[in-house]
Amino acid sequence: MSEQASASGEAGEFAAVEGLQLDRATGARRLLSGFWDFMVHKRLGAAGVIIVFFWSFIAIGTVGDGGGWLGVGRYDSRTVFEIASVKYADDKIANVLDGQPADLPASELRSLIAIPEVYGDAAVVAGVEGEMVEYALAEIEAGTLLDTLLEAEQIEVNDGVITDVDSLLAAGTDNPLITSSLLGPSGQHWFGTDRAGHDLFARVFEGARLSLYIGFFATLIGVGVGTLIGLIAGSLGGTVDLAVNRVMDAIQSYPPIVFLLLMAAATDPSALWVTIALSVLGVAPTNRIVRGSVIQIREMPYVEAARTIGATSTRVMGFHILPNIFAPLIVIFSITIGAFILAEAALSFLGLGTLDVSWGKMIADGRQFIVYSPWTSLWAGLALTSLVFGFNVLGDALRDVLDPRLRGSR
Repeated sequence: MSEQASASGEAGEFAAVEGLQLDRATGARRLLSGFWDFMVHKRLGAAGVIIVFFWSFIAIGTVGDGGGWLGVGRYDSRTVFEIASVKYADDKIANVLDGQPADLPASELRSLIAIPEVYGDAAVVAGVEGEMVEYALAEIEAGTLLDTLLEAEQIEVNDGVITDVDSLLAAGTDNPLITSSLLGPSGQHWFGTDRAGHDLFARVFEGARLSLYIGFFATLIGVGVGTLIGLIAGSLGGTVDLAVNRVMDAIQSYPPIVFLLLMAAATDPSALWVTIALSVLGVAPTNRIVRGSVIQIREMPYVEAARTIGATSTRVMGFHILPNIFAPLIVIFSITIGAFILAEAALSFLGLGTLDVSWGKMIADGRQFIVYSPWTSLWAGLALTSLVFGFNVLGDALRDVLDPRLRGSR
């Protein structure tokens, strides 16, 4: 019998004699048990986990062409045409067929409406004239063209003759991309449409990807660099600590909004530069928190013992100090992500963010329609609020669990 098995047997006999129970849970089981306890006893924290998981699932699921494997998000030209231009195309077709017999053969229908010129200069400028021709041809091949126009109330058939009964041009709407603008929530558009006719449900889901991308990587860079600087300054102390703190004071004294405006003016609008700008703002606060924790830990007996037996400063920092500041780092990370997501939305709201779909930009675009079409800003605002709320309550719950002074709080 091996020494390990012998020791295990002796421990079992001792536990049986003393009426004790050995904890034989593996690392994975302990992790799952701890997670379950967290979800049961930290209700707000559990809500944060669910919210963060939901939006992360959405963000990952919409990556790729055609909206990813969820099929929601990015638009190709065909999708834009389908959600915004059908009414316009139907109206133009009805204009051409006005006065024509209802029993026109397919060949004559093609010659009349399957040409780009029918759809006018506005379609050419919008770049959807080819899509409109494809749409017309598909309706002709399916034999449903007249039924579609009748159902859309674009035409009437009287005595076998087609009559155009609706004219978007007469109503002052001659743009193929705004005929479906500002529609309310419906079975076709669950969250309604914006002023360009884009489906808000798809855009809200696509905006989650940008928010989490910028929030996560800006936090990863900012917290990572701040941790490294704080670890070195707190461990070495003396002149190094003094110099680092003066630099951090200078960074924190510079107004964040001025720094972001400067970065926006000096760079092209892109997710990369927004990420870098926000990560710089996260270095100094992280450094201060980490430095304070390191100063407390470096005086602990086990750190002194490591130095006594000849451990280098690098080894002390990496193996004895860093593992003992993971708890505050996890809390900092979770709370900072929420703050950076909110900061990215604020930049986009001011027109200083990226050119991609952003919740902040959606809220800004819907301001002028807030009275008559409140959904244009409502859904993006609720999505942003829920995600930031999720990260904040998750960070608070983790702090309660990981900080011994707060353990047992709800």
